[in-house]
Amino acid sequence: MRVLALHGAGGSPADWAPVVEAMAGGHEVVPLELRGPWDWESVLDRIEPHAGDNPAVVGMSMGGMVAALWGRRHPGCPAVVDIDGHGVPTQARRYLDPAPLAEIDALREAFRAHGEPELQEALEELDCFEVLREVRCPVLLAVATRPMAGQALFEPYRRGLERDLATLPDNVEVVRLDATHAVAFEHPRLVADLIERYLDDRRAGLPLP
Repeated sequence: MRVLALHGAGGSPADWAPVVEAMAGGHEVVPLELRGPWDWESVLDRIEPHAGDNPAVVGMSMGGMVAALWGRRHPGCPAVVDIDGHGVPTQARRYLDPAPLAEIDALREAFRAHGEPELQEALEELDCFEVLREVRCPVLLAVATRPMAGQALFEPYRRGLERDLATLPDNVEVVRLDATHAVAFEHPRLVADLIERYLDDRRAGLPLP
């Protein structure tokens, strides 16, 4: 199966190299570059020229969010694999009430100081769960369950995330990984095996779990 691979924010297509190297070679993985402007429909439009043969799409972090958007646009997509791309911790709606608004505001300012403000705004406005509930193709959503260093809001975000994961439709399979958000870098074999298993099952026409 041909597979388009999408990197995370601030990353590059080379980020997929360890995962591709760990894969057995049964799928043709084509890493693509994601770049602004960060209007999501135009981002998808720039992927279209690479997708004439209806490929599967995998993504890490922001790339996973774009993969979900792709699946919504293309209900006939054979598979979407989203590696921990489900939102950003500056989205108050991702938390249980009451959301820690002061901490969220401080994190938002830190992101703006060190990142791309336009991209940060676009990510914050994107409701990934709204997208996932509208996707009709098979989706594998892999969720990291361990915090990275300095992720002070990880636990309250995770509690809200668990609430929202329960709202997803049956075509979205959720797996929880004993790993951090950087799982593709820290455990490329784990990610490779996850992707291959899901794509092999879809290619074989096995029913969704």
